[in-house]
Amino acid sequence: MTLAGALVSCTFLGLQHGIDVDHVAAITDVTSIQRTPLDATRCGLLYAVGHAATVGLLGVGVITLKHSVPSQASLWMERVIGMTLLLLGAYVFGSLFTSTAPMGRGRALLAIASHIRRRPVIEDTAGGYGPKSSLSLGVLHGIGAETPTQLSVLLITSNLGGIQNGILGLSVFAVGMFVSNMALTTAATGVFSLSKARPAVFRSLAAFTAAYSLWIGIKMMAG
Repeated sequence: MTLAGALVSCTFLGLQHGIDVDHVAAITDVTSIQRTPLDATRCGLLYAVGHAATVGLLGVGVITLKHSVPSQASLWMERVIGMTLLLLGAYVFGSLFTSTAPMGRGRALLAIASHIRRRPVIEDTAGGYGPKSSLSLGVLHGIGAETPTQLSVLLITSNLGGIQNGILGLSVFAVGMFVSNMALTTAATGVFSLSKARPAVFRSLAAFTAAYSLWIGIKMMAG
């Protein structure tokens, strides 16, 4: 494979990696529980930045040391990521259906919970899933979610004939992943924002994304 062909492949792998199942589950969960579209976009952005930076550092290590991540370590990290998706799914369900909303940040979620329980709900402005949590989640998923797209780009970049070419391949992969992550964030933010005018629709969408996150989390924990 020529260098140009390898870079094109890395770019498309990045675009595909940005919509891998763990990304879809995490980003839709995170965007559904934010107060405003700006908050949702910020959290999606930080998730993408954390993930891209971690994959880049991991790739540089693989290229430099000529050694992949031990399979046992990768398996355990994948289970940890599965647990984070389980917790995210439970977080969203908790925000939807608990009367005191200790885990919720979205005003729409609070309004829904109030409607369900027929009594006022107090917003927990100090808690919630915010920017720091989103960045941390992106970093964690970059360490452990060795999906086929991520494994493929590590294989390609470690055989490009030097560290500089390898880093270039990783860079275009990160750009592609960032672009698709932000497209996913924008789409999810728009859908949830529009659906807030209809609480029943919003509740159904949030419950669906939470269920999807739980399903992916269980699959990852099962290996």
